[in-house]
Amino acid sequence: MKDFSLSDVRLFTKAAQLGGLTPAADVLNVPKASASRQLQRLEATVGHLLLHRGSTRFALTEEGREFLVAAQHVLTILDDVMLNLSSGGGAVNGRLRIAVPHYYGRELLTNHLPAFMTAYPQLEVVVETGKDRADLFRDEADLAIRRGREGCDELVARHLKHEPLMLCAAPAYLSPFPRIESLSDLASHFFLTTDAEGRKREINLATAEKTHRVRVESVFQSDDLELILQLALSARGIALLPVSLASPQIGQGLLVPVLPSLNLKPQEINLVYLPSRRNSPKIKTFVDYVLSIFRSS
Repeated sequence: MKDFSLSDVRLFTKAAQLGGLTPAADVLNVPKASASRQLQRLEATVGHLLLHRGSTRFALTEEGREFLVAAQHVLTILDDVMLNLSSGGGAVNGRLRIAVPHYYGRELLTNHLPAFMTAYPQLEVVVETGKDRADLFRDEADLAIRRGREGCDELVARHLKHEPLMLCAAPAYLSPFPRIESLSDLASHFFLTTDAEGRKREINLATAEKTHRVRVESVFQSDDLELILQLALSARGIALLPVSLASPQIGQGLLVPVLPSLNLKPQEINLVYLPSRRNSPKIKTFVDYVLSIFRSS
């Protein structure tokens, strides 16, 4: 195996991030002529062209995209180790990037994050809401709170809670239609959904017995559950929402349950991170903190 220069690898990742060698060289304080030679040296070591570059074009090659994922991962681990060693080992500092869904992230972070930051003042916390599907392998975040287990097979998934779900809609939306008595009746209704797979699509409604695939017409898609709630309150369609989010509106008569006897299977909420990062002090500390919150609730 050929030896890599870490400075060459760091320059490449910065160029990919900033969209050019010149801004990367400026940030890293490298002469522009040297930056070009460093990239050429890295490509010679790898044996592939990593970047298309020209007067009007700068883009990663297929091999460059593959190498970037590995390079970012290695540099993140190395930076964590160096920071940990320089601070005496075991210190909780540096930058912690957390990707969370809008609703669950706000619920957790608004109530509990200030105390965590007070306990670890040397830690810089970066929270991105609406990015629970951030690609941890591409170094888009250190941890993520995710709904369900999809995409978690290669990650460490720590269970936080099961979130009960329910179908609901505004009385003003339902009033022109016949009473909904079965799953087949849903096909004639508009739905507000959490993903964008097209207007005519199937949704999965999981019960303890089986998962029902129901074809519906999706008139609105968003990963923001609170935005979906507002559309449901505006009588735009039926929504599948966490009981904790919908219950206050139902109590006020602003929403009503749809097929309440369906007994939907609760959604699993997990905190996920890369197996290779399990020993990172900042990640371990945050994971332990979040788990302690949910165990006591």
